[in-house]
Amino acid sequence: LSTDRDPVHITIAETISATLTREGALKSFEVKGDLQLRISDPAFTKLKLDLHANPTHGAQFRTHPNVDKAVFTNSSAIQLKDTSKRFPANNSIGVLRWRVASSGADNAEILPITFTVWVNKGSDSTTVTVEYELTGSDTLRDVVVTIPYGATEPAVSSFDAVYEVSGDSLDWNIGTVDESNASGSFEFESTGDGDENEFFPMNVHFSKANPFVEVDVNDITLLEMEGESTGFSKDVKSVAEGYVIE
Repeated sequence: LSTDRDPVHITIAETISATLTREGALKSFEVKGDLQLRISDPAFTKLKLDLHANPTHGAQFRTHPNVDKAVFTNSSAIQLKDTSKRFPANNSIGVLRWRVASSGADNAEILPITFTVWVNKGSDSTTVTVEYELTGSDTLRDVVVTIPYGATEPAVSSFDAVYEVSGDSLDWNIGTVDESNASGSFEFESTGDGDENEFFPMNVHFSKANPFVEVDVNDITLLEMEGESTGFSKDVKSVAEGYVIE
């Protein structure tokens, strides 16, 4: 991968974590992100990044101490406080961080995807139905719900679902969730009078093509070249980590 990179490489990395109740209410939600700059050619170390940085969902931004905070606040640009200095070469440095935090059920619409779990106890078996709904507007990729179970492997009754069974959990592989696949459900049955708590916490994994907080690099200019633009390569990694249904 490294051979495809330009002398200036940007990584936008973000993790989305949440705790949901089985009823679909939100207990806590947090997004943490950072923008990292890696310059492999020392000739490019005096530069300015023009960003699109929208404080989506009340995001709070924090610039690196060596970055000019006023310039970022006023014009969404990243440059060193002391413009006679250079960014380090061959070293990934985080120049900007952001965070969104939310708690309370009144705010569940902030979630990219929500879940509701229905548990029906019969006399000799328990049926569990897990339902998802896309609540954000962005497409989610590689959506997987990992459901733990106890001694006995549950019987899956959803015929159209793709799932895998490992030693002590079921992976419901939903795949891509977008407007054409915005909701769905997965049902399984467990025999015996087991405790429904054995199926929790369920862990949700997904990735997004666009970060949750609207951060992007519009342009990078070289200060020594009278503001001439330079090309750059970019990776965006926005993933769910610790996205849990309790």
